[in-house]
Amino acid sequence: DDNNPFSQEAASPLLGGDETDYVPLDNDPRFQEVITTGNYRRSSSLDWRKHLTLMLTPFVDDTGSGVGVAYGLAFLTLIGSIIGFSVPKDDSLPTVWYRYVSSAIGYTYFICWSVSFYPQVIINFKRKSTDGLSADFCALNVLGFACYTAYNVGFFWSPEIAELYRERYGQDAEITVQSNDVAFAIHAFILSSVTVVQIILYGGRGALKLTKPVKYSMAAMVFVILFDLGLVLTEIHTRKFNWLNFLYLLSYVKIVISLIKYIPQVVMNFQRKSTMGWSIWNVLLDFTGGTLSDLQLVFDCWDMHDFSGITGNIAKFALGSVSIFFDLIFMMQHYCLYPDSMQGQDLGDTQSFPIIDETTGGPLV
Repeated sequence: DDNNPFSQEAASPLLGGDETDYVPLDNDPRFQEVITTGNYRRSSSLDWRKHLTLMLTPFVDDTGSGVGVAYGLAFLTLIGSIIGFSVPKDDSLPTVWYRYVSSAIGYTYFICWSVSFYPQVIINFKRKSTDGLSADFCALNVLGFACYTAYNVGFFWSPEIAELYRERYGQDAEITVQSNDVAFAIHAFILSSVTVVQIILYGGRGALKLTKPVKYSMAAMVFVILFDLGLVLTEIHTRKFNWLNFLYLLSYVKIVISLIKYIPQVVMNFQRKSTMGWSIWNVLLDFTGGTLSDLQLVFDCWDMHDFSGITGNIAKFALGSVSIFFDLIFMMQHYCLYPDSMQGQDLGDTQSFPIIDETTGGPLV
């Protein structure tokens, strides 16, 4: 079918074609038409393999095109909803039907936020380079998610933290940290660490050279954490310093890091006049996750008629809000200020990274 952009002439491994029929799809205007306009709907031979290709655009599309975004986010929302409906629900929510909604929202944002780390890792791996990616951002990310992991794990599993929480906010107060919060935090810490390893692997130890403001800021935050930890361990019987306050300190460190960690990447994009090397899907999925995270927290508090869940879990609410703000800046840079980045062109000191393997004609992932 000459009108079918996914015919054998445009075969790829993801579509199940024969390797002998591969042609470079990034040079095929029919393939680009599918990704950018959605004209594939006119093809009579459309099947699940074509839909699957578009659903997986977060891993194969570096432009963030409208059709790819719609399919990719719809697919992740479906997966998150299925998981949310399948796992045990939060019995502390009084409205039975809303328990399903909250669970679906929670796992959808968990999926979006978690998947958001992979496009950047894949881009780095295929390019064998981290040019265009700020080392300051990556280092701050690791420290921030280490704090956030400890915060969520403590609130979710520690009976002592639960007791201290009820003493402060009332016996009826419920901790709003969910299992998906814990899963996301652990996963984010691991993937953030992988990105730092990639910087060292592809650029050597010198590639992880941090700017002085970031280096001194991280040193100060680590000192404060260790100092407060020492006070908790030595004064634990007086309860003047306790584990609840320590976890809140970790959450504040995470919030501070979230406030500053994006700035080096924004500045780098501005200086290079390009977002090449910085995955737009990282931004789009982070924006979606942040929005859903805040919505879940507000709706949960509304259902329980207790908004102490926001003041008592300020890290989650602030994290989502800060992510949304900076993601809007990144989207402005990618789509409005530096639109040439959407064409995958080589700009400045960066190298282009096609999403199609020129030797096989198939997707790089």
